[in-house]
Amino acid sequence: MIVHRLLKKCTVSALALMIAAVPFTFSTASSGSTAWAAEQGVAQPYESLFEGDQIIDVNVTIGDEDWKSILESPLDKEYKNVTVEVDGNVVNNVGFSTKGNLTLKAVASMTDSDRYSFRLKFDKYDKSQTLLGLDKMVLNNSYADPSFLREYLHYEALRAIGLDAPLTVFTNLYINGELYGFYIGVEAIDDSYMERNFGEDYEDGVLYDTDEKSYLQYAENSEYESLTYELGTEDEKASLKKFISVLNAMPEGEKGDIENVLDVSTALKYIAANAVLGNYDSYNGDKGHNFMLYGDASGKYSVLPWDFNMSFNGYSGGGLGTSAATGSTVNTNAATASVDVPVLGINMESVPLINNLLKVDEYKEQYLTYVTELVDYLEGVENRITELSDIIRPSVQADPTKFYTMEQFESNIAYSAVEDSNEGSMGGSAPADGQAPPTWTEGNGPARPDDAQQPTEPPNGTTAPGANGGGAGQGQGQGMGSMAAGSLMTFALNRLNNLQTQLDLTVTALPTDQEISVILDGTKVNFSQQEPLIRSGRVLVPFRRIFEALGAELKWDNAAKTITAIKDDRTIVLTIGSSTAYVNGVAVTLEAAPTILNARTVVPVRFIADSLNKETKWDSATSTVTINSAA
Repeated sequence: MIVHRLLKKCTVSALALMIAAVPFTFSTASSGSTAWAAEQGVAQPYESLFEGDQIIDVNVTIGDEDWKSILESPLDKEYKNVTVEVDGNVVNNVGFSTKGNLTLKAVASMTDSDRYSFRLKFDKYDKSQTLLGLDKMVLNNSYADPSFLREYLHYEALRAIGLDAPLTVFTNLYINGELYGFYIGVEAIDDSYMERNFGEDYEDGVLYDTDEKSYLQYAENSEYESLTYELGTEDEKASLKKFISVLNAMPEGEKGDIENVLDVSTALKYIAANAVLGNYDSYNGDKGHNFMLYGDASGKYSVLPWDFNMSFNGYSGGGLGTSAATGSTVNTNAATASVDVPVLGINMESVPLINNLLKVDEYKEQYLTYVTELVDYLEGVENRITELSDIIRPSVQADPTKFYTMEQFESNIAYSAVEDSNEGSMGGSAPADGQAPPTWTEGNGPARPDDAQQPTEPPNGTTAPGANGGGAGQGQGQGMGSMAAGSLMTFALNRLNNLQTQLDLTVTALPTDQEISVILDGTKVNFSQQEPLIRSGRVLVPFRRIFEALGAELKWDNAAKTITAIKDDRTIVLTIGSSTAYVNGVAVTLEAAPTILNARTVVPVRFIADSLNKETKWDSATSTVTINSAA
């Protein structure tokens, strides 16, 4: 490790001298490199790659057999030797592999997408080699995020309140000269990150990563297997065990010895940002992961933030209603979650890093200061989302492998007063494909279809997360509609409004929602019982009215909860709650299952029109769906 560090220091110095000789200078914007390094950290030349809201090109040149091997065995995460050009800087002998865990497995299971997240390890084969001082960078595929902005914004918010968050940059990834996709480039938490933030002696400490259920609960003689060594000086987890022991031994409402083993501010900033920005795929949620712990040479730990593609309510958590231990209420809604109880899907008692710290009055006050600073950040989020989406829109449009359609992208960055701002991508489960939802009990009301016979919505709903329109087989979506998070803008503005109310601040009024219109052959379709609405980037409409407007014959099977529509030579069969539909007997995967809202069954209008061979267009400026009979 010491040799590695010395080699690396020489390499960074040499690169700095080389850079000084070329005829250009790095940006000196207010968000520049010196502002990002911690007091004891070392500024790095590579920070210029991440400055400003830029889009850089990353071109990976890889042998055909190696690329084939990656695509055939993505779960192996095996590094391949490649040449990489990053924003004009060429580096040979670079390690290139897939990355991820649950999301990697999810993409590997798809039959229509190879859009993996990737790692670039510049010092994999030569420990003295870096890219302008950067030893490792990850390229994230924006799984579950149609906006491409969740991760970028969360890291930015953390830096705004002074946490040493990894740097981020928008990236067009090319494989062997061909555009592969639009990605989010993130500085990996590795040697260069550690040196940038903790100085040249960072390896005298130790870094641990977290797997699921890393709740930091004390257990006698435990080896804490969910926390894994990453780099630094190994001490058989001695300092880690001491930290966990001291954390759990804090007298209620008192500091105890916690400040000897924890940089408390890093923990409070991480916790506050997750709570404010609705990031429960984290320590604040039931998964208990997506953070790292760095203990310096004295055994004092810092919380390092990581992995925010499901921030802004991309993950809804387990949704527990009460604490088994105390009977106290916990949050079930990310948009209205109490700042005093910054968890979702898990009890406060299960997460001592939150529970024990916030019982100390001084720490609670410090935490609320960070919450208020993050609310200040959210006050500008509407303009920020609009600004960034204007920058990335052409790259999103050009992305040949994106999981979501442009309609979903546009709806994810737009506010909708009718969308559920708590709709996450993984909170709860929809009925399995091909199955009807559970039978309603008598107390839930009589069964009646849409406008006459539609079953009434059961308590708590049975709505499936997802989107409207054709599946991956129709050119976009890549089978990911059922994993699309709800509107980023809707959640952010609703969360801001709620937090301002909780903190007794001046409340920012929510935007009014523009009426969604459906125009069929030049005539507006009237939906008197249930207006069209957007859910997860898709327009949903009452099934009976749209089929009648399109001239289809309808049949409703109350027992099977199926809708059959027949027009000319087309027969469409849909099942309430199922993401599988049938067109002339051929199974089609929907990006949103037919579902029940306000006692009306609604269906994805684009899928219906496309299945009946109609031309469909969406105008985001006027919120209008146009359907033409001419194919």
